[in-house]
Amino acid sequence: MERVKILVGTETGNAEDVASELAITLEGAGFETETVDMEDAEPEVFLEERAMVICTSTFGDGELPFNSEALYEALGDERPDLGSLLFAVCALGDSAYPDFCAAGGTWSELLSDLGATEVVERYEIDEAEEEEVEGACEWVERAGARFTAVVG
Repeated sequence: MERVKILVGTETGNAEDVASELAITLEGAGFETETVDMEDAEPEVFLEERAMVICTSTFGDGELPFNSEALYEALGDERPDLGSLLFAVCALGDSAYPDFCAAGGTWSELLSDLGATEVVERYEIDEAEEEEVEGACEWVERAGARFTAVVG
């Protein structure tokens, strides 16, 4: 596996900042990365790549960030077979809210329902604290190793 696309769902830019750190970590592990704002992506993006990281914040009461809503809805409407896609989800949220990191779970559920394989357990970040971002970088290294192991 040489390439990982990182899709970013964000309201305030925190997920974009985390995605940048994840990309640096993956590149250090030998992967080529491309980071794409979900607002600029079409459902076909899920068919173009073999490995993907979803990095998304949760907005309001467990909702998807505005910039990801159209992509999520279009993917759900089109329902392509994503059986060849490997993915991992890094979710950001605030544990003061009852639906902490719910948008990450929403993406995991849809991608899994469409046949994609989640290679590592979803990573959840509380308020983008520095130590949590460091943990996400360690997590994405494990995801990269799983991407490579599954593809062979």
